Amino acid sequence: MKPLSRRSVLQAGAGLALAGPRVARAQSSGAPKRLLLISHCHGWNAETWKLRPDGATDSDPFQLDLTTLPEADWSAGLAPLYRHRQHLVALDGLTLLTAESDGGGNRHDRGFIHAWTGNWADFSGSDSRSTSASIDQLVAAAIARPDRLPSLELSVDGPGEVGRPVSYAASGARLPVANTPEAAWTRLFGLSSSPDPLVLRQQDAIAAAVNELDILGARLGAHGQARLNSEARHLTGLSTRIAGLADLSCPIVPERVATPSAFDDRFDAMSDLIAAAFACDLTRVISLSLGELPTADFGGETIADDVHKGIAHGVFDDPAKGTAMANYLTTHTAQVARLVDLLAATPDPAGGSLLDHTLVVWGSELGNSWHGYQHYLPVLIGGSWAFQTGRYHHWPHTTPAPVTVHPSIHPDGEVPLGGLPHQKMLVSVAQAMGLSVDHVGIPHFQSRSGNLIDASGTLNGLT
Repeated sequence: MKPLSRRSVLQAGAGLALAGPRVARAQSSGAPKRLLLISHCHGWNAETWKLRPDGATDSDPFQLDLTTLPEADWSAGLAPLYRHRQHLVALDGLTLLTAESDGGGNRHDRGFIHAWTGNWADFSGSDSRSTSASIDQLVAAAIARPDRLPSLELSVDGPGEVGRPVSYAASGARLPVANTPEAAWTRLFGLSSSPDPLVLRQQDAIAAAVNELDILGARLGAHGQARLNSEARHLTGLSTRIAGLADLSCPIVPERVATPSAFDDRFDAMSDLIAAAFACDLTRVISLSLGELPTADFGGETIADDVHKGIAHGVFDDPAKGTAMANYLTTHTAQVARLVDLLAATPDPAGGSLLDHTLVVWGSELGNSWHGYQHYLPVLIGGSWAFQTGRYHHWPHTTPAPVTVHPSIHPDGEVPLGGLPHQKMLVSVAQAMGLSVDHVGIPHFQSRSGNLIDASGTLNGLT
């Protein structure tokens, strides 16, 4: 396989763009659908993110057509995505209500679990766990190729971090991440680029183990046999994936590079690998966890050298810190826009571009960096086969579930009404990816005020 540079991919994509989206979609009806989760930390600065048409208030439901909204009217936080406006579905009016109602742990860990699994957190052990699989794993179980990676978990870490949690197995355990481009490259292309003579022997060993399990299973009762059959299926699947990855032939392989020191460069290196993994159909589901940015990357170095405690917690108490965290988010928006550039410019082997057949779900573990859950503002990018894109949706907060807020928002430190349960977004994503489900995680729950809240169903107006 010949390595292909980012510049080559972008230049190839320039010609693709000239063909027009209708031609691309007509050529690619059989292309696989793909899911990319992106999770940044510390939530949003709602005031510099949200869009409000003239005269509209937070109490008014509305939709905006982003394809016709002048660039001058875009918020500072969303502005870097203006060039991709026709692919966006911006969601304004959700709250991490179940995280607010859950107990135990810290609000970051609780938020990560609820944001991506929609279910309760388990803090009874030494490590935080979920009580069900995350949305990426639900989708992977439904759409993965048996001879490829079911999913790929990546992270771009801040100083001292080792992958903030995004993906959870059905058992509730956090899935390990590849947190350097070198590790991700090896997982994707290592077997095919440097064939290992031990691979065949490993497959023989797996086949022998499966045979032994079959023999042993015949001597056991129904319960024991069922457990052994499960193990046999797992080993057979592993053997199939090893064979598939070893025999891979792919025209788009990024160069294997040493891990850059700068966060931006590591983000771009991971973006290259994401595009290549999708183009080669190595996996159809990827999660990308973004750790804390260095303060110098968003102009916060004059305030503190630590984002979390030095800046993030003080957004409501110090205007300079509020501005810094707004810049923090805008820096991430610019990074996400570059990744979408690459997906839009990379040809899909089935026709069109990767973006034509990819749904990007960008969210966070918090509503804001003060640890609030009130304004949860995720963005969907792509997924035009399921959603009417180029839209900004706002729903007023009318759910009778109290939400903790900073005293500057309400002197009681709490507001009585929250937004829509974010699980409805997860259900919308699951259905877009072909799952027949009416809830993801918790279907209904009791708020702190005693009201029964329905968290099932999809968000209205997306299709």
